[in-house]
Amino acid sequence: MSPPSVYITEPLPMVEEMVKLLEDAGIEAEVSEVFHEYVPEDRIMEVDGIVVADSRITPESVEKARRLRIVQKFGVGVDTIPIEVCRRRGVYVCNIPGINSLDVAEFTLAAILSILHRIRERDLMAREARWSDRPKVLSERLTGKTVGIIGFGRIGRQVARLLKPFETRVLVYDPYVAVSLVEEYGAEKVEDLTRLLKDSDVVTLHVPLTSETRHMIGRRELRLMKPDAVLINTSRGAVIDEEALYDVLRAGRIRAAHIDVWAKEPVSEDNPLLRLENAQLSLHQASWSVEFFREAARFCAENILRVLRGLKPLNVVWEK
Repeated sequence: MSPPSVYITEPLPMVEEMVKLLEDAGIEAEVSEVFHEYVPEDRIMEVDGIVVADSRITPESVEKARRLRIVQKFGVGVDTIPIEVCRRRGVYVCNIPGINSLDVAEFTLAAILSILHRIRERDLMAREARWSDRPKVLSERLTGKTVGIIGFGRIGRQVARLLKPFETRVLVYDPYVAVSLVEEYGAEKVEDLTRLLKDSDVVTLHVPLTSETRHMIGRRELRLMKPDAVLINTSRGAVIDEEALYDVLRAGRIRAAHIDVWAKEPVSEDNPLLRLENAQLSLHQASWSVEFFREAARFCAENILRVLRGLKPLNVVWEK
C-alpha cells in the first residue's frame, strides 16, 4: 500500500515548512510549480488531502477522487471549493479563519493611508525629481474622518481596533452582529447600508462572498458615496460590480479605490481597472505576511495529520 499523500495546489511562499512537517510524519507531499485557475483533475484523484489557496476545485474532480479525505483551505474563503459535493462524499472542508485577520487589517490601514497621503504619486514625483511640483500633491489626514466598515467579523473588528489612535468615527454595517459587540470597539452600528455609504469618507469591505453579498456594491451604491470618498476591497472581488467601479473611478465620481481582490483571478491583463491612476492595486495579497505564512503552513499540516490519524480536524466548514 502506498503511503498517504497530499497535493499543495500552488507554489506558496514558505511552503517548505508545511512539506517538512508532512514528510516528517511519513506523508508524501507534492507542491505544484504553477498556479492553477482550476486544479487538474488527475492531481486530485489519487491523494488523501489537498491544500488549496486561490485555485478552484471542480465538483467533477471531487466526485472522481478515490482517496480524498480533506480539502484544507490555505485561507478563509471557501467559495472556490464545491462544499456540497464534499459533504456528500464525506470529505472534510476546513479553513483557517483568524490567522490572517491582523495581516489583512494592517494592510487595509496601509492602503487607506497610502491613498490619503498620496504615497504612489510622491514616489513617482521624487523619482522624476519634480521638486517644483511639490505644492500640487498634498495629503489628507485620516484622523477625524468617518470610516465605514462593511462586515464586522474578525478582520472588520481588527480594523476598528487599529483605527482607534486616529480618532475616527467608525460606522459598521453587518446585520449579523449585535449592537453591543460593535460598541465594544467604539464603533456605531447602522442598520442601513445606504447611510454608511453616504456618511463615510472611507469604506472598507470585509465580507465573505455569498449570494447575499455578490455585487452588494454596484452602480447605485457607488453613486451614494461622497465624491472624495475612498473604497477599499480586501474581501472578494465579486462583492463589487467591477464594471460599475471602473465607470465611477474613470468619471472621478469617487476619489480612489484600492482593489486587492478580483472577480476573475488571476486578473486578466486587459482588465480596464489596471489602467486607472486612481485605482491602487494589489494581487490578492492583503494577508501575505511572513508571520501569516509560517502560522498557516503549520496549521494546514497539523490539521491534515489529524485527519490521517483518524481524528476530527479543526475549523470544519461542515460536519460529517
